[in-house]
Amino acid sequence: MNVVEEEANSFYRDLFSRGKIHNLANYKSDLTLKLYDFNKNRDKLDFLKILRIKAVTDMDNHMKNCNGCGYEKEKKIGIFAIDQEIDDINRFYTYQPQPEQAFTNQEESNLHSKLNDILSELEKQGFGQQIIFDEIEDLKNHFNLGKKTWFQLLKGKLIDLTTEKILEKTIIASIFRTLSEGFQEVSKLIE
Repeated sequence: MNVVEEEANSFYRDLFSRGKIHNLANYKSDLTLKLYDFNKNRDKLDFLKILRIKAVTDMDNHMKNCNGCGYEKEKKIGIFAIDQEIDDINRFYTYQPQPEQAFTNQEESNLHSKLNDILSELEKQGFGQQIIFDEIEDLKNHFNLGKKTWFQLLKGKLIDLTTEKILEKTIIASIFRTLSEGFQEVSKLIE
C-alpha cells in the first residue's frame, strides 16, 4: 500500500465518523484541506478515486441490510463532494508520462511520417475506408500519452480494425512492426 492509499484509508475513516454534521459544506471543507497535503494532481485524483470507491462500496453494502436510515443520504452527499473535487482537478490536469516514456521530437516526427506512409500504402492497396484514415489520424494526436500507452492505443485500434474485418491480421501485424521499429520495449505488445 502506497502513501496515497494509506492516507485515503485513514481519511475515509475520519471523514464519515467524526460525529459532526455531515453536509456538503463540511465535506467540501474537509476534502479541500486534505488535498493540500498532495502536490501532484495525479496523487489528488488517486486519493479521491480511492475515497469514491470506498464510499460507493460501503453505501451499497449498507443498503442491502438497511432501508430508511440517513446513511445513504450522507454517503451520497460525500460522493457528490468527491465528484466535484475530481471534476475541478480534471479541468486543469494534463497527463504527463514518466520522462523515460515520453517521445522525443525526433521519435514523434518519425512516427508521424510512418503513419502518413502507411496511409498512402493502404490507399494504394485499395483500403480506402474512412474509418482507417480516421483511426490513424487520431493516433497523431496522442503522442502526449507516452510510448507504452501510445503503443497500447495503437494495438487496440489495430485489433478493432481486425475484428471489424476492415483489415487482415497480416496487414495489421505489418503496420505494428513498422511503427514499433526502434522501440524495443513495445515491439512484443502484439503477436
